[in-house]
Amino acid sequence: MTSETPEGRLEAVLSAVIEALPSAAGRERAHLLKRAGDACVSMGEPRRALSWYGRAVDQWLELGDASQAALLCRLIIFVQPEAVRARCTLTWIALGAERHAEVAPLLKDYVEAARHAGQTQVAAQQLGWMFEAAHTEPTRARIVVGMLRLGETERAEALAAELAGMAPGSGAADREELWTRVLRAAVGTPAV
Repeated sequence: MTSETPEGRLEAVLSAVIEALPSAAGRERAHLLKRAGDACVSMGEPRRALSWYGRAVDQWLELGDASQAALLCRLIIFVQPEAVRARCTLTWIALGAERHAEVAPLLKDYVEAARHAGQTQVAAQQLGWMFEAAHTEPTRARIVVGMLRLGETERAEALAAELAGMAPGSGAADREELWTRVLRAAVGTPAV
């Protein structure tokens, strides 16, 4: 495959990114990963871009830059409208920033995308973690509704029972703990 063909040009860009990644850190690494995703999209391979963009989202989250991560998640949804993980991450970011008005529509979109993609078990697990991290009653109630929409009636009932007995201040103890939960949930397995 030569660099004169679109496939060759794409492979050349991706090879350059792969070569540069080991010595890149922080923001530079995130930009390289996004550049690889952008190259995939521009060459007509949007699905291939998703893994690059996903790694860039993780990098931004690890750097504590939720706004850059959120921008990339929105780009992922634009490129791949049925994307589930990006919606989950956006929900976690809004939850972590305590932007409760944003959580409601994001949570609904995430649940619907997960249902459509057949990812209800993963989504139910994420919603359980979100419930544990959330500390406002309305947000927790929305999560219970989301669990019902996923068809997880027993889990929803258990969460609703917990919500009914909710002590003030339940959920993450402080913003640092909340952000730690957000980061772990978005890029790995949450610690609750």
